[in-house]
Amino acid sequence: MLTASCGYGLRGTRELKGGYRKVAIMPFANRTYESLIENYIYNSLVEEFARGKSLEVVRAADADLLIRGAIVKVESYSISYSPDDKTYEYRASLVLNVEAVDAHTLKTVWSRNGMHEVEEYKASREPLEIDRNKQIALKKICTILAENIHDGLFNNF
Repeated sequence: MLTASCGYGLRGTRELKGGYRKVAIMPFANRTYESLIENYIYNSLVEEFARGKSLEVVRAADADLLIRGAIVKVESYSISYSPDDKTYEYRASLVLNVEAVDAHTLKTVWSRNGMHEVEEYKASREPLEIDRNKQIALKKICTILAENIHDGLFNNF
């Protein structure tokens, strides 16, 4: 009873207004030079909506609602240095625009522009390890953004 009065709800029990029951995650446009980032956000969104269980994830032809968007900015920059002035830690940043579109009317029913998230990752003497760390950070960012998109859709529809 306390959780209900505090505004918390059980995940997977919510419904969207408008009778939306099936969702399709569309590939996001990648307007950056960061390869694979569109796959990370796509996979994260599919996993998040499947885990949520409020909407069935289906192909676009069978959907009531389409989730689509664009990755507009990916950055990576140094944030801390060792005493000998070498990079110790980096920060990855991602910005995207997203919308939920009624699959039948193609009318936007929910949107957010400039969704932004950051994640830090360690430097290394090995360039390949730095890139691996960056990719892990970008995947974490995509997971967080997917959660925010899912929850934002249900909380602000």
